[in-house]
Amino acid sequence: MLVVVIGAQTANLVYAASEPSLLGTSGTWIINADQEVVLLRGVNYPGYECTNRPKVHSEANYRLFASMGFNVVRLPISWALLEPRPGVFDASYLTRYVSRDVEWARKYGLYVILDMHQFGWAKRFGGCGMPDWAAQAYPATQAGMRQFVSKFWADNTLQNHLTEIWTKVARTYANNPTIAGYDLLNEPMVYTSVISYLNASHVNEFYLKVIRSIRTVDPNHIIFLEPANMFSNFEAGEKIVWSPHFYPLSFSSTYSSDARRILDEDLMAKYKTFILKSKRPMWIGEFGAFMKDGTYQSWLQDAKGLFDKYQVGWAWWGFNTEYHNIPALLSSPSLSGGNLGSQVLSAPNATSSASSKGSFLFSHTSNGAASFMQQL
Repeated sequence: MLVVVIGAQTANLVYAASEPSLLGTSGTWIINADQEVVLLRGVNYPGYECTNRPKVHSEANYRLFASMGFNVVRLPISWALLEPRPGVFDASYLTRYVSRDVEWARKYGLYVILDMHQFGWAKRFGGCGMPDWAAQAYPATQAGMRQFVSKFWADNTLQNHLTEIWTKVARTYANNPTIAGYDLLNEPMVYTSVISYLNASHVNEFYLKVIRSIRTVDPNHIIFLEPANMFSNFEAGEKIVWSPHFYPLSFSSTYSSDARRILDEDLMAKYKTFILKSKRPMWIGEFGAFMKDGTYQSWLQDAKGLFDKYQVGWAWWGFNTEYHNIPALLSSPSLSGGNLGSQVLSAPNATSSASSKGSFLFSHTSNGAASFMQQL
């Protein structure tokens, strides 16, 4: 069984739990209540974030996720549907949709990460996520979207609304062990604004505001932060995980494993910044490839191999009406017997891998990382 060192203690590396326990962090690892390191591997399950009538999710799909050895679902949710009018919190959105998924996840031994999702910022700009009432003063154009983005990052008014929504969501799930944590804002683009001085520090200031508010009602859960760029130098307290996305070459027309070096360099840069420099865990909240010629399979194989090499968890994007077949190569180590979604797994041949490749693979300590870096 794979063992990693946390301080003076040891912990088993597990992929799932028979019954989820509240997760936390220790150094550069995510851990459970038994001080075991949990490597979260799973899938994004969209459908609740981009329409006034959320697409129906099903229990059968949670059973499918568990059967593939996954232990986490990143669940995109919608600020627009949580706050349909200024100052109005629609709790029924949680009870009718989100909480039902959380219960299905619990049943099959899966964790859930709630992701406050935006894509293109708002419906008015051809995207989704932010409420229509927040964007209605701006032209329904790219220029209008840039003005809106500037308003969001430069003015506390809208940030305060989203902070209050997150606080209410966190209060709802504060003691729920199936929730792994909260991803505060999907892809927080700041450089699409029209204000030249806006930069990643404005994103971090927003994060700190939301974290402080959430902690007044929920000290229990991990908070996942998506970086605006490679800037990670700020203090945000405990139970913080950096969660960049991973899409190098993903939108190319074709892919060859000869280009694996580009993927490796991208992930290595993220590893250095978000694990070695910030001394926190890193979890890849989205990754995927979209080549139409079938070479996406090679891309996924290479990406998954690199995630194993760097010992970071991930969630594939994404399981929806367009991409409803999960590539089999993403399956976690095979399970045998019992409830497929509730097995505690150890990585196969982990001990021999550790002895042949150095302590980096199984310890994100400075000594282990230095040992690895010398081998590059």
